[in-house]
Amino acid sequence: MKRVVITDLRTVEMREARQDLAQRGCEVLTVPPEIRLWEEEPLRRFAETCGELDGVIHPAPPLFRCPLEAAREDEFAAARDEGALAAWCVTKAFGDRLRKQGRGSLIYVNSVHAEKPVGEGFLFSAGCGAVQMLSREVSQDYGPHGVNSFFIQRGPGREDPDGQSDVSHFYYGADLRYPLRRFPDPGNLNGLLAFLLTPEAGILSGSDLRADGGMTLYYGERAEEPAPAVELKRIPWSPEAKDPEGEDRVAVVTGSGKGVGAGIVRVLAKAGIRCVINCNSNRALAEKTLAEIREMGGEALIAQADVSDPAQCEALVRAAVERYGRLDILVNNAAMQYNRFVDQYDAPLLRSLWDVNVGGYWRMIKYALPALRKSPRGRIVNIGSVHGKRPTCFDAGYAMTKGAVRMLTREAALELHADGIQVNSVTLGGCWIEFKTGTPPFPNRRPPEVSNPSMRIGRGLVQPEEVGELVRWLVTEAPEAMTGDAVRIDCGQMLW
Repeated sequence: MKRVVITDLRTVEMREARQDLAQRGCEVLTVPPEIRLWEEEPLRRFAETCGELDGVIHPAPPLFRCPLEAAREDEFAAARDEGALAAWCVTKAFGDRLRKQGRGSLIYVNSVHAEKPVGEGFLFSAGCGAVQMLSREVSQDYGPHGVNSFFIQRGPGREDPDGQSDVSHFYYGADLRYPLRRFPDPGNLNGLLAFLLTPEAGILSGSDLRADGGMTLYYGERAEEPAPAVELKRIPWSPEAKDPEGEDRVAVVTGSGKGVGAGIVRVLAKAGIRCVINCNSNRALAEKTLAEIREMGGEALIAQADVSDPAQCEALVRAAVERYGRLDILVNNAAMQYNRFVDQYDAPLLRSLWDVNVGGYWRMIKYALPALRKSPRGRIVNIGSVHGKRPTCFDAGYAMTKGAVRMLTREAALELHADGIQVNSVTLGGCWIEFKTGTPPFPNRRPPEVSNPSMRIGRGLVQPEEVGELVRWLVTEAPEAMTGDAVRIDCGQMLW
């Protein structure tokens, strides 16, 4: 008899799945409601009582909307804990058991909002993007020990809350977007879940399974008569004035005392943009970057701030506006990377990572928005990573946060489009920097047998100034039509 754990029964789909698996002869265990999934130790103690398992099914929390500017710190913390942190705690508690027994499946029943923005739902989408990356990381880290990992992107169901929004039409007529012109039955995932608990599903480990019945493919339907023409808004284009008021523009770049951020401010300052150099702890390197900018004739100031602290984020924006009277460009770059495997994180460390790498980006957007709205060309660039899509095996927590940044960018672009604020991201590969804060170890190795000695493409590292040139283009020359996009810069590393 198969033994399966379902971690959360709040949705009718999971209640249907429990009943279906029991009818198929499985013993279905559920986490007691008094155990909060984001509290590591109680969950671990429960997992120890479960005996040998064939699989664990972990659904996403219920969808909820929350606009960027209106979001509160307590809402951010709750979304972090119920979304990314709960998924990690489940992975650690039960994944360790599956790894020791040498078999089993971790199934994350999630949402299409790991890739499709909700519209005023950045907290939910960021959590979905993070868990998508966790699933991919688990397939790499736990896969050699016989553990399979699957990520299911389910579409909207009839019991989901009303997601209609002024910035998206995704939920308008959602049932009609399904090919059958109705919402799927609550038990529509039952057969898929049962299959993913079998050894035959192993070939799909690490996969994203979009189980939305083709709903997100919807573009329209066949009609016998031509549809009336729809007049779309025309975006004016002028080749003469790519960057009006270029010399007057002001940029805040977080984490710009050294590394990638320093390369960005050097390039922007050289282009005549006045820059706020942000550092948290290493003032000396920030002073060095400031001296380099002044030597080339640029204008900048240093503002020390920890982006995990909302008051310091607000003060950072205020420093720019008080000094220069405006803010036109925000570049979110400050981030931490601890280089830990899935099971080497603990809940406090993962929370701290999330509060910098995701919370810092959101807070800076929130407090910068009033000034950016006044700018004739407000621009936001989020520095992401290739590991927001491709797993590394050596830092699951970092990959989760970059998956979240990928979706934060899309949500922000959708929400801020009416304000004329472009939001894009840079998908960065390996880049040369002086050192990582905290000098974390690099606990990964690549056996020589998997390397091609005759490979023609070079193993170069991106230079910080090259990232700066891409950012400068995004904030000064990129067409108005470009928003919500991700531009990869990686010396071709992802082609290897």
